[in-house]
Amino acid sequence: MVNRYGFSAWRRVAALLLAGVFISGGAAAHQKTTQAAESLSFTPPAGSNVVTVVTREYGFSMPDSIPAGLTTFMLKDEGKENHHLMVVRLDEGKTMADVMAVFTHPGGPPPMWMHPIGGPNTPGPGGESNVTLMLKPGRYVAFCVIPAPDGKPHVMHGMITPFIVTPGNGQTAALPKPDVTITMQDYKFVMSQPITAGRHVIEVINAGSQPHELTITRYDSGQGNRDLEAWAYDPHGKPAPGYGMGGITDIAPGEHAVMQIDFKPGKYGFICFTPDMKDGKPHFMHGMQKEFVVR
Repeated sequence: MVNRYGFSAWRRVAALLLAGVFISGGAAAHQKTTQAAESLSFTPPAGSNVVTVVTREYGFSMPDSIPAGLTTFMLKDEGKENHHLMVVRLDEGKTMADVMAVFTHPGGPPPMWMHPIGGPNTPGPGGESNVTLMLKPGRYVAFCVIPAPDGKPHVMHGMITPFIVTPGNGQTAALPKPDVTITMQDYKFVMSQPITAGRHVIEVINAGSQPHELTITRYDSGQGNRDLEAWAYDPHGKPAPGYGMGGITDIAPGEHAVMQIDFKPGKYGFICFTPDMKDGKPHFMHGMQKEFVVR
C-alpha cells in the first residue's frame, strides 16, 4: 500500500487492485461518503505537532519540513476519490528517484531501505482521520496507492511527496494514554476491551512478524466484512458496503501509534488488506478481519 514486506511494491498495488478496499469504479467514487461528523471530535494530544494533510486528485498539501518528535497527521480528504497517507522513512542517501523506481520497475525483493511507519487510512471523500506517532529525523516520502478509476495507483498519477524531519527542539512528549488497545498479530486483531459509543483514544500495536494495516468500516444493517470483501473483487459499479472510518496504513513490526475516533452505535469491521510475505494474499484471506457491535 515496501521495507520487510516480502513482496514487491507493485505486488502491493496489484493486491489492492484485487482487494480493492474502497476502490472507485468510475470518475466519481462509489463508496458511500463517510459521515465526517463522526471523526471531527478531535483533541490534539498534549505536546503534539499537528500536521494537516489535505488530499485531492492527485496530490497532497502538506509541509515539506516537520520537526522530529510527537506528531499527529490529520488527513482531510477534499477529493472525490478515496485517499490515504502512506508514510515511509528512507535510509540515508536514498532519493525520490530511487522510490519511483520501486513503482516503475516492479519485481524482486522489497527494498530494505524503505521503512513503513503508518499514517491515517482512508476516511472516505469529505472525511477526516488521524494518527499520532513519533517521528525520527530523516528523509521521508508520503504517497497514496489506492487505485484511480483507470486502475493505476494514485502514486503513478503523481500522488507522492517527499518531506524532511528535522531534529527536534529538545522538548519531549509521549504518546497519549489510550483507553483501548488494538494489537495486530499474524493474523488477527485483538482488542483490549470492547469499544463503546463515543470518542476513544486507540493505540494500535503491530505485534506480528510482518507489516499490517487497520481499515475501519461502519456498516448499515445486514452488511459486514464479507460483503465488502466480495464487493472488492466484483464491484460492478455498485457502491461499496459501509462507511470508511480511517484506521492506520501499513506499519512495520514492533511499531505503534495512536488515533482518535468517534464511534456511533452500530456494526463495525476491521480488515487488513496488506498482502502476506509468503503467498502475497491479502491478510484478510488468512483470517485477519474482525466484526463487532458498538452499543
